Amino acid sequence: MNRALVVGIGDYGRLMQPLPGCANDRQGWSELLRGALGATGDALRVRADAQATKLTLLNDLAWLLDDVRPGDQRVFFFAGHGARLRRRDPVTGIADDVIDETIVAHPGASGDYESFMLFDADLAAMIDQSGFPPSARLTLIMDSCHSGGMMRKILMEDADVPLPRCLMIPEEDESPSRAPAAEPTVRSFGSLARAQVQVQRVILAAARAEQPAWDDRMPNGLRHGVFSYHALNALAAQPAISFSDMVATVAPQIAARFPQVPTLLGDSSRFSNRMFN
Repeated sequence: MNRALVVGIGDYGRLMQPLPGCANDRQGWSELLRGALGATGDALRVRADAQATKLTLLNDLAWLLDDVRPGDQRVFFFAGHGARLRRRDPVTGIADDVIDETIVAHPGASGDYESFMLFDADLAAMIDQSGFPPSARLTLIMDSCHSGGMMRKILMEDADVPLPRCLMIPEEDESPSRAPAAEPTVRSFGSLARAQVQVQRVILAAARAEQPAWDDRMPNGLRHGVFSYHALNALAAQPAISFSDMVATVAPQIAARFPQVPTLLGDSSRFSNRMFN
């Protein structure tokens, strides 16, 4: 059975960093995957805003990776904030020298930043330990960025301007133990697609690792992730489009207004194949 998990977090509650385009992305990808995968009813899970806590998303991801049969397609779409953070050792409390890249779940009422981050390495381990068969297809579509600190000076008062999908951690909330070194080592989010993997997957990322992914008002008059808007239009026009052709189609459209380059990672043998069938 094909399954899809669609997550769009536009209201980050107490973090006060909204992304108004995520609701339209969530709706657009849900509708597309219902048709493209036949993922209806219990085969499609959609999480919005406060529903999308870290615990809920981990349970949903376990469901997405479970009971997979040969030929199944499983798709995870995420629209929301990305971030970079040094993890603490759970015993000593000492922060790692390496900065990890994450996607940001809804924070709930309390807890420090790490408590609502889904770290790349944890997601990769979850996938590799799932027993996902090689004859099935796993696709992750990430409309977020993973370089939050670089954008912290952007003001958020006007929600109708382009917004980066990078969590901005206020400087006063960053303890010295969290602050990056002068030349930090960043463990790339692309480790979801690292060479030594147990489960092959394709990651379609909205932007390169060093770039923000943007949220803006688009020609249809609505807010969207810039990548999602163009990707959904391309799929509507060419339902049989391949991963490579998707990137080739939307990249120049995005580049006309934003310094953002969609990127393919992972199982390159699938790049020339139809995205969904």
